[in-house]
Order: sequence, then C-alpha cells, then structure tokens
Amino acid sequence: MLTLLLLLLGLALVAAQAYATAARPLPVAEAIPLTALGLTWRQQRSVKTKHGDRVLWLGLGDPAIYRRAYNLARAPLRDAGYSWADDRSDVREGDWTPCCWEPVPSDEAAAERAIAAAEAAIVADDEGKARVQAYLRQREIEEAEANGPGRQAAIEAMKVSLNKLHWAWPKAKRELAVAVLQHPMGVGGYPHPDVAHMARQLVRQVDKAIEKVRERLARDPVHDWLARAQEPGVLQAVHVGVKLLCGYDEDRASIRNDSGWGKSHTHVGHVLGSLKELSIVEGSQALAAVWRHRRQLPPALREQIFGTSEA
Repeated sequence: MLTLLLLLLGLALVAAQAYATAARPLPVAEAIPLTALGLTWRQQRSVKTKHGDRVLWLGLGDPAIYRRAYNLARAPLRDAGYSWADDRSDVREGDWTPCCWEPVPSDEAAAERAIAAAEAAIVADDEGKARVQAYLRQREIEEAEANGPGRQAAIEAMKVSLNKLHWAWPKAKRELAVAVLQHPMGVGGYPHPDVAHMARQLVRQVDKAIEKVRERLARDPVHDWLARAQEPGVLQAVHVGVKLLCGYDEDRASIRNDSGWGKSHTHVGHVLGSLKELSIVEGSQALAAVWRHRRQLPPALREQIFGTSEA
C-alpha cells in the first residue's frame, strides 16, 4: 500500500512539473525576434489550436511597416505564423493588431527568414518606386524641354493682351490672370501645363468677346446717326475723336471721372479705335459713343464731327 502511495505521489509531481513547464514563458533564445518590422513583440499566452500548440505574440507600436511588409511578403510571414489578430467585439469597435502564432517548439530560424524576406521585399519595393519616380522625373524634364517654350509664349501673349486690350478684361478675368502670373514655375523654369492652358483660355475668351462687339458694330447701325455718318469727312473725323478718347482713358475706365471712355462705352470705343477705318454703320456707332463724351474733344474737332463746335 505504501509503495502504491509513493508511486501515485511521484506521478503527481511529474504532472505538476510538466504543467509548470508548459505555462512558463519561452526563454528569449527560443522566442521570435523581439523587435522586428517596426514593432516590439510581446508574448501573451500559450494556446492550443487545431494546428497544435502555439504561443501568441502581439506586435506593439505603429503597424505601418508591418502592414506594408505583410502585403508584400504575405506567404513567408504566414508560414512563420505572422498574421493579424481581430481585436474587435460586439461591444467594442477595436482594431486589427499584428500578431504571431509561434509554433511549439519554437522555430526561431523560420521567423528570422520570414522577417528577412519581408524586409527584402520592402527594400525591393522602395527601389522599384525610386526607379518609377526617376523615370517620371525624366519624362517631366523631356516634356518641359519640348513644350515649355510654348507654354511660356502663352503667358507672354496673355501679358500683351492684358496691356494692350486692358479695356476688354473684366475684373474677374483680370484677377484670374494675376493668379496665373503669380503661380510658381514648374520643371525647367517653365509654366505648368494647366497654368498655360488657363492663360490661353483667358486670351481666347477676351478675343471672342471683342469679336462679338466688332460684329455687332458692323451689323447694327445707330439709325439716328446714319445720315451724319454719310457726310463727307465725318467718318475720318469721328475716328480721330474715338482715338483721342482712347488715349485719354488712362484709368482704363476703372473709376468714374471726366477723362476717356465711361464704363458703358469702353468696349465699343476701344474696338472702334482699333479699326483701320470705319464703315458707315460703324461710323454711326462711333458718333453715338463720341456724342456722350464730346465735351472732352477740342471745339474744332467737335465741329468737324457734329457740324458745330457748340455741340
């Protein structure tokens, strides 16, 4: 009987030692690398799974590098037990946490090979991205060398239009033009493509508006002045008057005063002033516009235009 009791006691001691050994954390020499892929790895618990005994490790820190490594080298990392732990529940939103299901006994070499493969994949991905960036940069340089002068010409054309056709640029378009001119230069010191495109578009819009005014002036007579426009020398005289008023328009009709064209006639006046000569229809339009500003003209010129200096 005593022998049986001693035997049972010995078996109990062996079982207790085995349980304590299983519950005790693995020594560092048998563990996965404790710092890897941008994380600090901490042992959580031993778990029995359908694939056998495992030790669960969680990666603490910013998972950005690990996420990238896992996307680039998923197979070797998964083979070594690396994955994601679902930290969510029905009552807590939680998040996905980097984890490693380390096999028992530990295969430290396998973990190190997986990490080395992941780090190499990141390096290769960085090198690939650098090659793409270098290629795109070279393409930008070549494109700028080929098309940059044309884009610069578009900016210069807008400057000329702003200066010579200032009267045709409404406030909103002038503000856009200023923004275009203030935009930083791009590759090779040339304007960006979208900036040059905006400059061309603004100039086209201004030119189109001028053309519409020109077509209307040539098409629609001011009937009250048609007869006067047909008098000898009147077209030439009123054209001189138009150009004088354009020259007086130093404030570019931006403020109300008695110099140059007023806002209501600035487009008509400058379009007429830009013509080489006036037709009878255009002359009737010129007479109507100049009549509103006749007091700014010398008496002798008023007499040539309207038949009397007292007009």
